[in-house]
Amino acid sequence: MQTNAREGTYAKLSEYHGKSEEDVIAWCEKVKRVAMINNWRATRIYTIIAAYLKEAAADYYKEESINITRWVGGNADNNLKDLLIV
Repeated sequence: MQTNAREGTYAKLSEYHGKSEEDVIAWCEKVKRVAMINNWRATRIYTIIAAYLKEAAADYYKEESINITRWVGGNADNNLKDLLIV
């Protein structure tokens, strides 16, 4: 089914800090659901997600951002999801 829905912020995503007590896999699954609900284009998800990264996770993103080209897919060196899970 194809829709013409606009990209927006209909569902909220919690911040991710990169702390050991946070469940990065669960957070990544929530990213998937929120991105679908908000109709975020696949090519933009990783740039949108960067705004939800805080503290250590944000620092890591800043260090690796030159290599990141997508949220998922490609290889583990250039997709943000795999880089966060490692």
